[in-house]
Amino acid sequence: MQKILEGDLTRIEVPDLLTFLNMGHRTGVLALERSEQETKLFFRDGRPVYATSTRDDLRLGSMLVRLGKVQADVLEKVMSGPKKSGRIGHALLAENILTEAELASFLKVQVSEVIFDTFAWREGVFSFWDGVPPPSTAVTLDMDLQNLLMEGVRRIDERHRLAEVFPDLEMAVEAVANPERVKHSVNLTPDEWKVFFLVDGRRSLADICRLVGNPDELATLQILHNLVLAKFVAVAPPIPIPAAETAAAADPRGTHKLQDGRPVVPASPVAVEFGAAVRPRPEDDTREIVTPKAVQYLGHVGKVTVSRLTLVVAGKETSFPLTRDTYTLGRHRNNDIVISDAKVSSFHARLDRGPEGFVLVDLKSRNGSYVNGERIESAQLNTGDEVRLGTALIAYKVDYISSS
Repeated sequence: MQKILEGDLTRIEVPDLLTFLNMGHRTGVLALERSEQETKLFFRDGRPVYATSTRDDLRLGSMLVRLGKVQADVLEKVMSGPKKSGRIGHALLAENILTEAELASFLKVQVSEVIFDTFAWREGVFSFWDGVPPPSTAVTLDMDLQNLLMEGVRRIDERHRLAEVFPDLEMAVEAVANPERVKHSVNLTPDEWKVFFLVDGRRSLADICRLVGNPDELATLQILHNLVLAKFVAVAPPIPIPAAETAAAADPRGTHKLQDGRPVVPASPVAVEFGAAVRPRPEDDTREIVTPKAVQYLGHVGKVTVSRLTLVVAGKETSFPLTRDTYTLGRHRNNDIVISDAKVSSFHARLDRGPEGFVLVDLKSRNGSYVNGERIESAQLNTGDEVRLGTALIAYKVDYISSS
């Protein structure tokens, strides 16, 4: 047993510590201490698997009462009875109040609650002791670290710190986690998926807030802050934009421009971005710990739809394959499809991939978004539908839909 790391929690946040230990695949115990509380997090190959705390309301009995699984008077009676010399779990089993499976599940929840409690620590000290295993009798947690981090930061309301965290809303946001890995292994809420898919390295915090379309900007910034803490995305200084841009050229970052309603797109075949879903291991504890609103991206998609936007001018058809999960359309250069039209708003509309294909969402544009001549707020697109934004007329076409 050797202490290999120590420091002050005023200088580093716990999620950063967990990420650091995970990257090193460390096995050992992280001891956290602050006034009147001590917590220990045990790691196996870089994953937190067990935790204990001296805080009373994080003990198993207190947690069971708080969750409504055991009444306080029942718990007190059990613990004051002849079996009180045993551990609380054993006592509840002996009285048939919990089954072994229920006890194991609650013990895992307790471990996660102890870990999540440390995410809000802003003072104290820490030390990591290498090679210390968890107790041999401990019920351990098996969970992807990014899922654990994301669930922990969801529980911290830091709106009061957002101005400090994001002092400049023109800072660019870029993904630091592989989007394909995230889609296949991480559970996010629908709102979190929407924000994550809008991160492309070009758009600023302010751009993403506008594109999400939620009038509560702080809610979107809170999600972005959570994604930063969970190491899905990072913020960087604003990207300088050259004074002169060639409007008809494809943006080197992947933006394709529409000049006078005409899309300039690469002559590439229609492709499908979806791959085979990688399911969690059977013993993974994600479902027991993570909020039910958080789902795997591919877990609820029943069909694969291959579709494209097309424009026919003088009998010639130009196609733009829709291979990603979201696209934004508008006059601003940070859209995926830039439409050079004075009647088009800076951030006019958004295309979101869903189980049945793409949905067009109007972003409270000045002149509206139209599908087959009708103004819409959001609409499921079907093959052959005509989309009008300003003077640009674009057809939506589906080339293939899988059977399941």
